[in-house]
Amino acid sequence: MFPIHYYDLDFTQVFVFDTFIISQIREGFVLQPQHNEQLRDIIRKHFATKRLVYIANRIHAYNVSPMTYMETSKIENLVGMCIVTTKGASQETAHFESTFYKKKFHITHSLLDAMVWSEAVVDAAGVTDI
Repeated sequence: MFPIHYYDLDFTQVFVFDTFIISQIREGFVLQPQHNEQLRDIIRKHFATKRLVYIANRIHAYNVSPMTYMETSKIENLVGMCIVTTKGASQETAHFESTFYKKKFHITHSLLDAMVWSEAVVDAAGVTDI
């Protein structure tokens, strides 16, 4: 499975697949709600009529404002979020962050598991066209 599109933004690398997006936020970055606008632009461009899942591949240390999750929850066709991390502290942080996200949320140590989970969540959401 190869990405359909790739974006190298100032704060993240984004890999767009058929039913999910993988984002790799840059080291030391503080993700704020206003960064959602670039995510929304990518979703509008590639998922205008389809459901998707957002996968955060946490290969770098960075911070996320909890308000970012509340805003991300408002993206209608985004049906879930998955955090991929192998670090215990990052897993604990992800558990805390999950309380601010109002849709399906999964934490795993494997990018492959995240992809499989994402496909299942999109399938469970029903018809992919919205």
